[in-house]
Amino acid sequence: MNAGTEGASDIAAAMPAQAGTPDDPIAKLNMTFRSIYGANREQVLEDTPLAALTLIGTGEIWRVEHGRLAKCYQADKTLPKIKGLMHAVLGAHGAWSQLLRGRDSISALKAANELNEALGEAIESVSAELPVELAHPARDVLAELKTLSDGWSSGRRATADEFPSALKRVNPQLDQVIKVVGQAAYAALREGFEAFRSESRPSDWARCFVGVCGPGQGRRDNIEIAAAMSVMGREAVGVRLLYLENALTLADGLKFLAAALVERDLGQAVFDDQYRMWRDLLADTAIEHAGGGFFPQLGPE
Repeated sequence: MNAGTEGASDIAAAMPAQAGTPDDPIAKLNMTFRSIYGANREQVLEDTPLAALTLIGTGEIWRVEHGRLAKCYQADKTLPKIKGLMHAVLGAHGAWSQLLRGRDSISALKAANELNEALGEAIESVSAELPVELAHPARDVLAELKTLSDGWSSGRRATADEFPSALKRVNPQLDQVIKVVGQAAYAALREGFEAFRSESRPSDWARCFVGVCGPGQGRRDNIEIAAAMSVMGREAVGVRLLYLENALTLADGLKFLAAALVERDLGQAVFDDQYRMWRDLLADTAIEHAGGGFFPQLGPE
């Protein structure tokens, strides 16, 4: 071992345990407390007779009985397929941005070539994958992107206005696809929630929590909450109808749903307010300095 390494080791040995590391005694205590709390959280979910989960973008509604997935109410079939069209738009935007930025010309050209090949495959498959009323406008969008990628793959330099201009030319077709799919997805989701309610005991449905799982961004105005709200009522939003952000799988959704349930119980027992723990612990001070609440609110106003 050289002197430099020895010096680094001496410094590390002399440093106190950092907060949150396994050697921090306070962290150990907190871990003990939270493990007890976590065991209770699992039991609360198991004691809950009925809940529902849906993942944004799938259209599926999952029935949860005593913490277990019991049934899936199927989605409109076009919703997952049409996501591929927006993925193509995302990919084209990514390739164009890399080419325009010019930071790594080799990687950017590779992305353009991959995009070009993928768009060619997408155009060939769109008729088989989508109904006629969606296939034609979707093909128009893909063809416009393919024209761009043809030029990029041949070595033509990207320009600052070509991607926005290309999308402007096919915005009517893209809007048409989005509207048709949106109406079909909403109808299927509403039908699923109606079936969910009709197959449930009224007492269970009245206390049923519905969790809409999705990314941190994208929680605003999603169609899953709109469809559930049409069956549960607008007053359920933030009370029994919850957006579970950063829950990207059903397993995550179950975990976050359990947390919402146990934190409701904790808020009632500690603060006489079942929604208190759905806010930050220091929320009152934050609101005082911010001049009011902010971010989507959980619990009644």
